[in-house]
Amino acid sequence: MNVTEVSFVAAAAAAVSGKALPAIGQTPARYAGHAFETGADAPDRPGIFVLTTELSGRAHPVYVGESDSVIVAVSAVLAANPVLKRLTAGVFWRVSPFALERKRLVDELVEEYQPHFNMPIETERRASERSLDHDDWVRDPVELIARF
Repeated sequence: MNVTEVSFVAAAAAAVSGKALPAIGQTPARYAGHAFETGADAPDRPGIFVLTTELSGRAHPVYVGESDSVIVAVSAVLAANPVLKRLTAGVFWRVSPFALERKRLVDELVEEYQPHFNMPIETERRASERSLDHDDWVRDPVELIARF
């Protein structure tokens, strides 16, 4: 599946599960029950941002992030990923001065909407957490015998 197909499937699943997605340009927009603003320029303040693509007139999240400066982070993310830049039809943000609150909300949004461009990071983080849990596991029986 390509990125557009993945996003379309996720949007269809969101609609079936009752997670209504806001229209492109709708303000305030609601994601996971939290209000997000949109407009010409994101603020140079700490907050959370949602990059969206348009599917059937709705703003489907493709990337969720947080930063001490929303405008700087959005610009950096879009500059670093040309595919994401091409897909992005709207940017929604929520100002939040508290880093812990931002991280919690980003985790909540990623879990609920499963944006395509957040998934490799999450998968990588979970894999590293699992490997830390299992560092002492013996994969080779010869190694087990050698330990004794």
